[in-house]
Amino acid sequence: MTDRSDTDIEYFAELTAALRSHGRPREEVSATVDDLWGYLAETGTSAQEEFGPVDVFAERLTAAEDGPAGQGTEPRTWKWIADIYADRRQLNHFGDQGWEIERIDRLGRFVARRDPATAMRWEYRREVVNAADRTAKAAELAPEGWELCGHCLYLMYFKRPKAASAGPAADLAELPEVPHQKIFLRNRAQRGKLLLALLSAVVSGTVVSLAVQHGASVTPILIAALLAGVVGGGTAWYGVKRDAVGQVED
Repeated sequence: MTDRSDTDIEYFAELTAALRSHGRPREEVSATVDDLWGYLAETGTSAQEEFGPVDVFAERLTAAEDGPAGQGTEPRTWKWIADIYADRRQLNHFGDQGWEIERIDRLGRFVARRDPATAMRWEYRREVVNAADRTAKAAELAPEGWELCGHCLYLMYFKRPKAASAGPAADLAELPEVPHQKIFLRNRAQRGKLLLALLSAVVSGTVVSLAVQHGASVTPILIAALLAGVVGGGTAWYGVKRDAVGQVED
């Protein structure tokens, strides 16, 4: 959507207030809201439809964050999310700042941890693997020091201390501040594939539901819609997976 509706403006005003009430710094909140506005402009939906209730969304964005933003001396957990066109770049960028990925949470966020007392540089790699082949892939990479740190759908993420490849150059003399930004959606031109895949899944589910409710009277139309949804969704998912395999970046 090109114009900002009053409803969306009100939504983001409430989100801003909610994030600030959770103790998030003004600069971080501003950067997050700007990113979300940019993402929303590409989806063509409303903020309420895309992100859900303000209070729930704010809770998701701030869940399990400990301590104030900044360097500090205590271990810090930081959660962030990226699409497949930005994830590898951001993983290695923040790995150079001492952030170690512990896992990927149920919301698809990278859960990163950094302890100033023991911080070191980390490097990451991403592999496209079917679920049945995950164990074999992890075993294949283990001799090189790669350790699984999370997986999502057909993507596996591995980490290892950067000293394994860079030696003394991997030493970390000082720690940059905790980043304010948590959302990295780099390639807007490719988001259409993700959106089409999700919409097709919704269409397919709706078709099945209507067929159950209304029976044969609407079956021919529903079959056509279902086929279109399956073809469109399959094509979109194939495109996204192909980009992941080809390591397409913005």
